[in-house]
This record gives sequence, structure tokens and C-alpha cells, in this order.
Amino acid sequence: MNFKKSALLALRLFTIVIVLGVSYFGYTIWQTMKGPTSGGDFTLTYRAQNWTFSTEAKKLNLLYFGYTKCPDVCPMSLSNAGGAFRLLNSSELNNVRFIFLSVDQAHDKPDEVADYATNFFPTFVGLSGSKEQIDKTISLFPASYILEENSKSYLGYSISHTDRIFFLNSKGIVIDSVSGSKDGADSIYKKIKENL
Repeated sequence: MNFKKSALLALRLFTIVIVLGVSYFGYTIWQTMKGPTSGGDFTLTYRAQNWTFSTEAKKLNLLYFGYTKCPDVCPMSLSNAGGAFRLLNSSELNNVRFIFLSVDQAHDKPDEVADYATNFFPTFVGLSGSKEQIDKTISLFPASYILEENSKSYLGYSISHTDRIFFLNSKGIVIDSVSGSKDGADSIYKKIKENL
């Protein structure tokens, strides 16, 4: 009788260990397959006021890092995004926002950034901020920028920056991305439709 109880207890313990092992293995695979998450909430400056993502977010938000004096990549990226927004209907436009963040805090003033963004589409939001705010925001995303002295540039400097339009959900988490300058308006439009 004791042997039967011992065998039954051993079988139950073995079953518990197997279930826990399979659960842990499944959780590990799920964590690996879902990939790393990036993004989050941030506060910057819109014109002369604080602008916080969590209070201004739409269902879908597109975020691009650049600067207003960028000679090529930024205007191309914002033109492509503007073209995509022109293809959206009014209901879609109510649920999507484009955010342009200038990484050139030394030269781009808040009003200049806001005006620059609306040149490409009237509802585009142009943000700036202190170096600390910009660096904190960019650290949330798989993005970077480097300011380089450049005597051949008419500005005397240039800024190398990530050329990605990040698609963010309402919590600021990256759910997709495209190349701003290489993917045209149609590609960006299709991505917006997929993620709305």
C-alpha cells in the first residue's frame, strides 16, 4: 500500500515538473518570438508649450527624427509621408498623426520646427526640445543621430540621423517602421492602412 502511495506521489510530482517545464519553455519561446519592444511616453516642446505623447496620441502615430535644415533625406521623407496622408479619408485622418522631432536643438527653434512640419501636411506636428529631452526620447527607439562639423556644408555642420518612420500605437510602442526617403507615399499609405 505504501508503495502505491509513493508511486502515485512520484507520478504527481513528475507531472507537475513536466507541466512547469513545458510552461517555462513556451513562455521563453513566446518572449523570443515577440521580439524586443521599443518606444514609450515622452514630453517635448510644441511651439512654446510642453507636448506629451500620452495625452496627444492617436490610434496610430508616425514618428520621424530629423532637422529642418536637412538638405535631402528629411524633405524627401516628409514629402512621402505627406503624399500618403493625402490618400487617407477623413475618418482615417482622425485616427492617425505624424510627428516630426528635430534633433537640432541648437539651431531649430520650436516655431520653425512646427511650421516646417505643416509645410508637408497641415496636421503634421513638429516638435523640439532641450538636448536632454531629445536624447531621452530618441533613446526609447532604435534610432540615433550624430552632429558632425562639416566645412563643406553651407551650415558648417551636418547631422547624420536614422531615416525611419516609426509607427507607434497609442501607448508609444513601435509596431512597424519604413524607410522615410526610400519608401514612397504608396508604401507608407499601405502601412498606415495595415496598422489602423
